[in-house]
Amino acid sequence: MEQTNVVIAFYSRYGATEKLALNLGLGVLQARATPRFRRIADLAPASVIDSDAEWKKNLARMKIEYVAPRPGDPKLADVLVLVTPGDETIEVLEFVKSLATDGSLKGKIAAPVCTRNGGAVFAALAEAIAPTGMIVVPPLMSDDPVDAARRHGIELVKMARAAKSSGPGS
Repeated sequence: MEQTNVVIAFYSRYGATEKLALNLGLGVLQARATPRFRRIADLAPASVIDSDAEWKKNLARMKIEYVAPRPGDPKLADVLVLVTPGDETIEVLEFVKSLATDGSLKGKIAAPVCTRNGGAVFAALAEAIAPTGMIVVPPLMSDDPVDAARRHGIELVKMARAAKSSGPGS
């Protein structure tokens, strides 16, 4: 079976969104695919981050544990998952705006996921993703967002494999 690559790009200040991303990655691993975690960089000035001790501490840790998304990540990925907090999406939206609109991502799967306020955030991210030609897949809804994230990771891998097997040259 051909390898399925899933890039999980997330923005997290305090760790809640990171936890969601990690559980999504667990589902990707359980589906026997390769997750690549990328933390989207903060846009806030250093002075703002430094004034919040918890944010500053988490940022220092996450800078050690994750790299920022790289230009080639979306093209390498079969699935691009975008995990964002529901109250602050500007970092993820700016990342989405940096994605290629030259057709090179057409037909790949994009999966926006957020910690809360799902409908409005999903709609904003789906609209931003549209120019890339990617197929936008909504998240699974559940009373347990952590378990839903894990199950969503499994389902996204299944979708990517189905798309690959029915694509050109198969």
